[in-house]
Amino acid sequence: MELILSDLFSSNTATMTSLDIEVVTGSGHSEVKRSIERLAIKGIIALPPTAIMLNKVNNRDYKTEVFVFSGDKAKRDSLIVVAQLSPEFTADIVDRWIYLEKENKSLAGQLEFWQSKDNSDFAIGSFHGKG
Repeated sequence: MELILSDLFSSNTATMTSLDIEVVTGSGHSEVKRSIERLAIKGIIALPPTAIMLNKVNNRDYKTEVFVFSGDKAKRDSLIVVAQLSPEFTADIVDRWIYLEKENKSLAGQLEFWQSKDNSDFAIGSFHGKG
């Protein structure tokens, strides 16, 4: 299954990509992807869907196929990948998940605020509403 990049940002679920794992562990992206595939073949993790992302390297944009961890088992599976690649960075990946979850809650709260504001504007007869 392939995701479109905009799908990553329209969800209320925190996500992490194989590029995030590359940054945290210092492993090459191809090594991260091989570990994900190997763990999925063994049935240890579920094979996550892929997405195409723009990745800037040396001031050049490259399209990169990434694995996208999201949903109920995303945190578990990404932690297993990090532990496999670099056990000493497991704490960093836990911190990254905490950050992503807080950021996601913050964005969801902002969206709810603006949605309720738009609805109240229409309800009280603002210049863009009825009345």
